[in-house]
Amino acid sequence: MTTSLELHQSLWAMEDLPDRWDAVSLERRVALVADAGYTGVVVDLGARQAPEAAALAPLLADAGLTGGVLIFARTDDDIDRALRYADRIGADWIICCARIFGLDPRPLAHTITDWYERCVRAGIDMQLETHRDTVTNDLRFTVALLELLDSRIEVAADLSHYVCAHEIPERPSPEYDEPISRVLARAGSLQGRIATRAQIQVPLDHPMSAPWTERFEGWWREGFASIRRQHPQRPVRFVTELGTTPYAIVDRNGVQVSDRWAESLALMNMARKAFASSTAFEGAHR
Repeated sequence: MTTSLELHQSLWAMEDLPDRWDAVSLERRVALVADAGYTGVVVDLGARQAPEAAALAPLLADAGLTGGVLIFARTDDDIDRALRYADRIGADWIICCARIFGLDPRPLAHTITDWYERCVRAGIDMQLETHRDTVTNDLRFTVALLELLDSRIEVAADLSHYVCAHEIPERPSPEYDEPISRVLARAGSLQGRIATRAQIQVPLDHPMSAPWTERFEGWWREGFASIRRQHPQRPVRFVTELGTTPYAIVDRNGVQVSDRWAESLALMNMARKAFASSTAFEGAHR
């Protein structure tokens, strides 16, 4: 296989960095990302400190970083706003958290397909994120939805949301591993965060995170292998996304208990290891 791993950092994850990173400017954030060896950044347009496209575009160009856009979309106008932002920063992909709901997946699949085609016409790839409080909130409903969607539509797989929303047990079980594997089979990219069945984002050095770190690394290997198998010439994208509060755990004084920037770099290394070992995983699952 000749595919490569592209590591991206969420700009939302650069907000409110504790201690020495307090009040870091946009210029400094971009420089930190570039110096750390990332390929690019992803901008959540709903984030409290989402930058204006005109401010971000020259910084990305100067740093040699690529851009991506994340949008929580309810309407066509939301997709169009994301497309305009993507055009201004030179991004070639959009991650869509679709805030559309219903018990029948068929009309929802129709809307998502319309949004996807809207992006295709603009020359942009759109991936559907697995995220709580969106159309992909429920794991089993998501599997049914994916069966109705055009096979070109891939997911940005953030499995932390399923672990937390479904209170997935620590011990693997077919009840959950099988549908997760079906989601990973449609992955176009992966997102990095360690969750437990009760917390969406846990510090990497806490004892509670140990079994889940191993579990997520296994899922990432599987996801990487699936992408490499289906797209052997296309780079594989992984986004580190350790969010600020309320995702980040704080002490009784409201102080974050972990260094999210240091943990982002640790997640990068975990992704590199999972990617490197995904060749063996892929060969074992032919």
